[in-house]
Amino acid sequence: MAKGKVDFITGNDAAAYAVKVCKPQVIPAYPITPQSPVTEKIAEYVADGELDAEYVEVEGEHSCLAVARGAGQLGARVFTATCGPGLMYAHENMQQVAVDRTPLVMAVPDRSHVSLYPDLTDITPESQSGIIMLFCETPQEVMDTLIQGFKVAEDHRVLLPLFVCYDGYVTSHTGSTVLMPDQEDVDAFLPEYEPYWGRVDPSNPVISVARSVPQMKMEHEQAMENAKSVIKEVNEDFGKAFGRKYGNGRIELIDFDGAETALIAHSSLTGTARQVIKDLKAKGEKIGLIKLKAFRPFPAEDLREALKDIKAVGVCERHEIPGHGQGMICGDLKAALYDMPKRPLVVDAALGLGGTDVTVPELTYVANAVLEAAKTGVVKKKLIWAPEIGKSREGDD
Repeated sequence: MAKGKVDFITGNDAAAYAVKVCKPQVIPAYPITPQSPVTEKIAEYVADGELDAEYVEVEGEHSCLAVARGAGQLGARVFTATCGPGLMYAHENMQQVAVDRTPLVMAVPDRSHVSLYPDLTDITPESQSGIIMLFCETPQEVMDTLIQGFKVAEDHRVLLPLFVCYDGYVTSHTGSTVLMPDQEDVDAFLPEYEPYWGRVDPSNPVISVARSVPQMKMEHEQAMENAKSVIKEVNEDFGKAFGRKYGNGRIELIDFDGAETALIAHSSLTGTARQVIKDLKAKGEKIGLIKLKAFRPFPAEDLREALKDIKAVGVCERHEIPGHGQGMICGDLKAALYDMPKRPLVVDAALGLGGTDVTVPELTYVANAVLEAAKTGVVKKKLIWAPEIGKSREGDD
């Protein structure tokens, strides 16, 4: 079993350390809060000779992704980080990185476009782009997922960009105890990147045959399907090598034995939800928790299996789509459940928007709405807003 040293570090420092031991060759970077400490720390590693990489300072995120795209197409292992408006600014080239099947790994400490604090606004435009997106709850998970991320993205069955998503400030700037793996153990787990086409070599020119857009889209979709099994394989391999794994790599069932109802949570929301589930189970309620680890590809099969005997489920997400009446995760869940002959009632909760705190009372309110739906067979309100929870609690008092 791999060993390492224990340190107390933030999620951003965990991301930077993971990048160092994964040894990317090209790192284009532009600062934006709360991502800046990631690339700042990596710059220190490069300057101090701890990481042999080409660190490219660019004039903005659009250029950052252009550099990443070119370096990835030339056969280099590539990493960058951004979030919020920076990711939105990079959208055009982010689309191209996805279409080109460039296995770029990116740290994304999610933040709102209207504040510096977390919600899923920044990854919304990219959620339809064919980019792998993995959520992280803690700094330890950020580190472990980044190391796994390179292996997933660079697998020749996949070859896709990959986001390691974690909550800005809540996880990015909060410290916790982290087991930091040794370089030799990471080297044994993560092989050197071998490009599918081979690295560009002027002395050995090759011809790339153009494909039709429908063919490219079909192959892209197949790569996303392949990613489901690759994510699971890499998670299992990581568990054997380092003693830690995250469910099956796509979802994790928590306190699920005997559950008749459930909550689904992502990122740091999961930590608060753990306490809520623990408190309710202590009162005799039959409720469990599903931690959503993979957002893209969406783990539809896993969720159908987990929810086949569940009466009602609540989706707790830092997101809501105006005019759609639900968040991204809830919409995807409903689509996944549609063909089931027996499917649970679904309650959605838009929580923590703009980075507002998500509290135990709020998640308890959502859980009680799910429990009531299971008992009555009726969802009284399909979308629960955090401000409405506060008003309701005042009224109850």
